[in-house]
Amino acid sequence: MDKISQVMRKMPINGFSNNIISMNQRNGKASYAGTWIIPKPSFGQKAMEAPFRRDTKSGWTKVSHRVGAIGKKVGMLTTYIGDIAYPVTVIQLPNNQVTQIKRKVNDGVDMIQVGADEIKLKNVSKTLQGHFAKANVPPKRVLMEFRVTRNAMNLELGTPILPKHFLPGQLITVKGTNTGKGFAGGMKRWHFSGQPATHGVSLTHRAIGSTGCRQTPGRVFKGRKMPGRLGGKSCTVKNLQVLKINTEMNCLLVKGAVPGKKGGYLKITDSRSMKWKEAPPFPTYFPTLDDMIKDEELVFRPATKETIVNSSDKKILPKVISSEESINLINLQKQLIQRRISRKQQQQQNQ
Repeated sequence: MDKISQVMRKMPINGFSNNIISMNQRNGKASYAGTWIIPKPSFGQKAMEAPFRRDTKSGWTKVSHRVGAIGKKVGMLTTYIGDIAYPVTVIQLPNNQVTQIKRKVNDGVDMIQVGADEIKLKNVSKTLQGHFAKANVPPKRVLMEFRVTRNAMNLELGTPILPKHFLPGQLITVKGTNTGKGFAGGMKRWHFSGQPATHGVSLTHRAIGSTGCRQTPGRVFKGRKMPGRLGGKSCTVKNLQVLKINTEMNCLLVKGAVPGKKGGYLKITDSRSMKWKEAPPFPTYFPTLDDMIKDEELVFRPATKETIVNSSDKKILPKVISSEESINLINLQKQLIQRRISRKQQQQQNQ
């Protein structure tokens, strides 16, 4: 170190690396410490792969934030991938569609609003009826907003968000409302140990004990852990892995548990700590003709990190009709609507 410090004082900055190499060569060392040259990995080590940062075709970058999806918790089960059993949660994506696009120029923020799970028109308020009519989508039961980057906003109103929006094996963040437990004591709510269960305690075995001092301060400080309502609050679970994607059932199989009861709605987004090796569908997955004919199940094997695709023909294929048949169907619908209107008018006149 003394030799190196003496050389650094005497030599110019530009010649630092060359002098270090020459010093190591003089001393009989093969290393290039202190230089810009990266040494090769030793025996048994793998060279580090360059991180995947950008996709030139879709425009995705490492900093891009895509739109998420609204899921509905179906339940939990055990699934086998090979010889290994995994506890998974089945999350259905019920008719996700883009209902509004907010831009920073007009609304102050770049957001995409997604609606899920269709509902009858009579159960929707007048304001929401106009909102859905403007987007040309059927009425939705749930609406959620997702903050996105500007390059992920090239979506049209009514665009569906399908299960293939996510990739098998990727990490996701799930946000929902956890199960409400009602009014709970200190031991259940805050995991207090409780009072001694032997002699010296009279009917206060599960009491929380003292909550404050004497005359000073003469009150209970805010934030004191005491009995109260437990659960029923927003909860976020990060870095859950997608093991299976089923297009027939329109659902995801996620490893682990998610907050909430069966039938609860969840907000699903890409995990921020995901290290991508390939670009996800950007800005979302757009269906093809094969999706109309075949049903697929994408299975991810964590042991080998492989993705297996199991495809099968759809049980009910879509019927292709000609333009004349479509015109006839539209005319029949118009006639039925006119008949209903005329019946209502006759009933009003008779009253």
